[in-house]
Amino acid sequence: MKSFILLAAASLFVLAACDKPASTEVKPEDPSKNTTTTNAAATAATPAIAPAPAPVTIEDSVLSTPADFEETAEKAITPKTYKAELATLEGDLAKD
Repeated sequence: MKSFILLAAASLFVLAACDKPASTEVKPEDPSKNTTTTNAAATAATPAIAPAPAPVTIEDSVLSTPADFEETAEKAITPKTYKAELATLEGDLAKD
């Protein structure tokens, strides 16, 4: 459980460190270029705003819950095999 919390904290730290702040600095124009700007050129330079994507809907019958795997786990995990199953799960968590 500790490794999962440490992994989650490290992931959040990496995501926060990778976030680039938006630059508000305005670069001066090159004086050798044509300094007259027409209204059409100014609007052409403005990027178009894409419409927001439609929200994703997921049917409840598609979602898996822990209860869906309970019967299989009760049959597969016994007092004799729980250590091997636990080692497998810890190995899977270590890979992530």
